[in-house]
Amino acid sequence: MKVIWTHEANKSFDGILDYLLKVWSQKEALAFVDLVEDTIAKIKEHPELFKISKYNHTSREAVITEHTTMFYRILEESIQIEYFWGNFQDPKKVEKFLK
Repeated sequence: MKVIWTHEANKSFDGILDYLLKVWSQKEALAFVDLVEDTIAKIKEHPELFKISKYNHTSREAVITEHTTMFYRILEESIQIEYFWGNFQDPKKVEKFLK
């Protein structure tokens, strides 16, 4: 299946990478990228692998690390990566990113 990233997904992913590079190191940032790529590969093979989101029932939640969740949507012929969420953030705000 084809994978499409929304603008918000790119923006939130870049924000996490910037944070990791600033606060941690390139090693941790690359490890995060690898985890995301591995998770997306699993989703491409088994789109319904992760649970339906409690915030929006057309989205699914893939926990990347204990600190980060990736939200995605299964479309007819593609997977849409919607947003990367820092699990420490206010959960009330996540709904606005899952349209």
